Amino acid sequence: MSTRRSPLPALLAAVVVCAAIVVPALIAEGTRPQPAAEPVFPTEVSAYSWWTAALAPGDVPAASAIYQNGIGVEFLDLPQAIALGADGSTYRRLSVAERRSARADQGDPARSLLSGDGTFALVAGPGGRGDLLAVTLADGSERSFDIGEGRHAMPTSIAGDTVLLLTDDKEISRYTDAEFRLHVGLSILDLASGEITALEQVRDVDSAALSPDGSRIVARTGSGLMLLDADGIILADGIGDGQWYIDGDAWAPDGARFAATDVGEVHVVDVAGVEPTIVSHPVDPQYSSAIGWRDADTVLVAGGDGSGDNVTRFAWVDVDSGAQEVFSTYRPDFTGAAMGSIDVARDLVAAWRVEPVAQADRGGTPLWLAVVAAALAAGVVWLLTPRRRPPIAEALAEQVPSAPTDTPEPASRGWQT
Repeated sequence: MSTRRSPLPALLAAVVVCAAIVVPALIAEGTRPQPAAEPVFPTEVSAYSWWTAALAPGDVPAASAIYQNGIGVEFLDLPQAIALGADGSTYRRLSVAERRSARADQGDPARSLLSGDGTFALVAGPGGRGDLLAVTLADGSERSFDIGEGRHAMPTSIAGDTVLLLTDDKEISRYTDAEFRLHVGLSILDLASGEITALEQVRDVDSAALSPDGSRIVARTGSGLMLLDADGIILADGIGDGQWYIDGDAWAPDGARFAATDVGEVHVVDVAGVEPTIVSHPVDPQYSSAIGWRDADTVLVAGGDGSGDNVTRFAWVDVDSGAQEVFSTYRPDFTGAAMGSIDVARDLVAAWRVEPVAQADRGGTPLWLAVVAAALAAGVVWLLTPRRRPPIAEALAEQVPSAPTDTPEPASRGWQT
């Protein structure tokens, strides 16, 4: 009689596992806290996660920061573009930046720039796409800006409707240079009209920043920092040396000075007078970038500590005294994924309320994960379920009498003598 396994235990296991994954996610979604009245920045930025959901309408009305999590394709992590919500707890992947990754960037997402109020992001047009995208975070709507067939553009700084672009006819990638520097031109994009104006006289640019009122530009070139007006006219050149780095949010809110960084130092350059004046302070974390300002006297720096553990620390630095306060830290998990290409919402920094956040909201668990886990559980239980004869076969076996064990002698034929 044939035997078979009952499917009931396997089905039950699949339902239990699927419910264990999906139900907590649904509960978390239903109990999501209401947005805070003021932007929150967490004292601990959550580590890399494989399960961070893609940005969906309503998830992140505004972001405090956009950053890259994971640098280059490595064991256990693939680079992600992450938007950290202004509520301090919501993390979502900016999928459009990941899709627009350039081949030369080894899997890194396309460079993204966050607007001053954190409501939209500008995503680079690598690979000769000839366009730049503006993505509204609240609903995911996109607007494309034509930068010219075969051209490459990377947004680097924004002030209102004016965007500063790094542009070139060839691929813009730090991986193609031995010193991880760029050697490109500058252009200005007007978001209102879509018009792009090239600053032809400025070349060999690695990074640049636009002042809050859009009237001045500071650019990093091979010979040092260059100060220009919005028309590209050079006002000062050779500030500092070629090793000083400029972030897109380097300018103070009043536009009177900007901050640059070097290994272990932050340099504050005052350009309010006839000649630039410089004040320098040691800074820890050692490898830092000045990525924003809390007020006219306090610069925001972020960077690693040189330990090799991919830890990133955020600190306030008083530009007059040099006093500093570390207020937030990113620590990688077992993947070791680093945090990089950090861009903050310039206008929200002054209003940040820095506080611990109990739990990170990374969105609902992917449906495919629940399906795969349920299928695996069902498969294991199916293999462990003992084989049995069908119940009907067992009942019939009980009703049929056993066959006799002794064979009777055949009847005699013919007459007996």
